[in-house]
Amino acid sequence: MSQLLRPTVPIVRRLVSSDKVGVVVSAGKMSRAVKVRIAGQVWDKKIRKNFPSSKTYLVADPNSSLNEGDVVRIASGWVTSKRIRHVVSQIIAPFGAPVEDRPPVLTEDQRMAIRIQERLEKDVRSAERGRKVSKDRIKEARRQGIRIPDLEEAMRNTRLMEEEEKRREAGGGSKIKEPIEHTQTKQEKKREEREKVGEARKAEARRQAALQKAA
Repeated sequence: MSQLLRPTVPIVRRLVSSDKVGVVVSAGKMSRAVKVRIAGQVWDKKIRKNFPSSKTYLVADPNSSLNEGDVVRIASGWVTSKRIRHVVSQIIAPFGAPVEDRPPVLTEDQRMAIRIQERLEKDVRSAERGRKVSKDRIKEARRQGIRIPDLEEAMRNTRLMEEEEKRREAGGGSKIKEPIEHTQTKQEKKREEREKVGEARKAEARRQAALQKAA
């Protein structure tokens, strides 16, 4: 009876999340990450009036599903690095290729399943070294009916990372030390982003006008 009343302990903690809607201003330049600009307002105390303002977020795109100009919904609480703390949750209005022709955007349950497997792979490696917390978590996952990866499967990602590091060293060092042909200044980057956002807005306006005419 005590086992039936035992509460289920989550393998991975589900963080509190909030949604935002924005436009993708940079895609394809980073591995599984994009930049999304969120429109907002800022209050001017001197004039006592709200003015348009925007904020740009670095957002995780696990399946590389997004293109520049897409209107998307992003969710917070998905920490993958120091700078990436949001993940794309929905494509509201695609720009360019239709959604059906792209890799699907992962649902929250699919993302949690991937995160649980990554956590268990780490626990399998740590349990092999005798870490008690990892052994307890593996035991709890087995009780919940979650598939436990074997040691060979858990070591696969670390081997791939080691091989990638060796290839970079053989090619003349890490990616950070590779020569860069041209480094954009901050003004050039801002101008380029403004032009991209302007083009995306014009395209969206044309699309809305076409939809209204069709209606």
